[in-house]
Amino acid sequence: MSSPLESLEKFGVDTTYIIAFLGLFAAIAVFLVLDLDSNVVLTFMTLSMPLWLPAITFFLFFGKWLEYVQKKYNLAQGRVTLEIKLPQDVLKSPEAMELVFMQMHQTAAPDNHVQTYWDGKHPPQYALELVSRGGDVRFYINTPRKKFKNIIETQLYAQYPGIEVHELEIDYTAEIPWDTNRFSYFSLHFGLKKESAYPIKTYIEYGLDKMPDEEEKIDPITGMLEMLGSMGPGEYAWMQILINANREVTFKEGALATEADWKDDVRAEIKKIIEKANKRVGLKEDPEKGTTLNMMNLSSSEIETVRAIERSLGKNAFNTAIRGMYIAKKEAFNPGERIGALISAWRSYDDLNRNAIGVRWRTDFNWNWWQDPKDRRKTALKQAELDEYKRRTYTAYSDADKPKVMTVEELATVFHFPGKVAGTPTLSRIPSKRAEAPSNLPVS
Repeated sequence: MSSPLESLEKFGVDTTYIIAFLGLFAAIAVFLVLDLDSNVVLTFMTLSMPLWLPAITFFLFFGKWLEYVQKKYNLAQGRVTLEIKLPQDVLKSPEAMELVFMQMHQTAAPDNHVQTYWDGKHPPQYALELVSRGGDVRFYINTPRKKFKNIIETQLYAQYPGIEVHELEIDYTAEIPWDTNRFSYFSLHFGLKKESAYPIKTYIEYGLDKMPDEEEKIDPITGMLEMLGSMGPGEYAWMQILINANREVTFKEGALATEADWKDDVRAEIKKIIEKANKRVGLKEDPEKGTTLNMMNLSSSEIETVRAIERSLGKNAFNTAIRGMYIAKKEAFNPGERIGALISAWRSYDDLNRNAIGVRWRTDFNWNWWQDPKDRRKTALKQAELDEYKRRTYTAYSDADKPKVMTVEELATVFHFPGKVAGTPTLSRIPSKRAEAPSNLPVS
């Protein structure tokens, strides 16, 4: 059943209506074939209502209630956008940012059920943002104000002593209103193309952990920064990475059924790789002993993949959703060139044997002429995307579009502060390094 539906979805068919129609058709067919008396059935349903109605009501409103109390909790925490200004020289590898993310990995486990279902306590969501305003490139981190703002500032200064962290009095997104007479909008959702167990190409594969000389560095973030720096007057490019700690979720934390963290799936993928290699060489699985978990039959690329996956197991991980927005004044809007650049900017992190970051959804349709002939759906989606970007929230529109898991190593690769290897002239940096006054100065 899933295969025909997936085929229909490729042509832009909303399969929800098809499933609903088939369900109604099946119910009518059962009545006709079994020659059921509708009056008897309705009477039975009415009399048994005290049994099934509370259960249905609970399942329908459980998620909505949890969403409500969590929003209330978020409002009480408040949010703040921090701008990070870089010094002329950044002499740290992306591993420094990995240490920052390790401190940001806050599971905020509730002490009891009251904190979950009444107070709405849950792990904080952060937004890592790379922004271009007419080519002026800036780094931002949006975070809950209470507790977590101080944690982030402290860790950033600890790992990057030369930076400056400023709290924005007015969020930079306020500059762009929803006004289709003045602006044009386009939004994309990015995500891992394969399962989360397979890591992207990280700074370790680029050798940045070995601290090479500046002229020898190959930093994958430079492609993204150059793309952002190429924006012209009246153009805006916003890249937003939304993260919250991946963890096991039980009923105490807000799940009806226990949701394991991602590590079980990672181990399962390692087993699949080894089983595939065993099958390739004709080695049969022992029904008593199961799969022989050794790397004897793996190819060199499979060995590298397994090692990278196993390295990920030792790292903290975040549920990650990525959004990119291109906004421009009507006269400057250039989607043909800019949208392709936004997509290509992520290719520095691709590893064809492991994983890659690609487009999972966009505010457009494959079959515009019949899916959205009057552009009403596109307009509504673009307005919703702008609103969600500003509120730092995320809606997935398909299974492929759902947030994936990325480790602190992967996140530090796609969001870190580069040194002079990033030659983007419009990347904002502090004009000169500030030094503290000598401690032995005379005082009056």
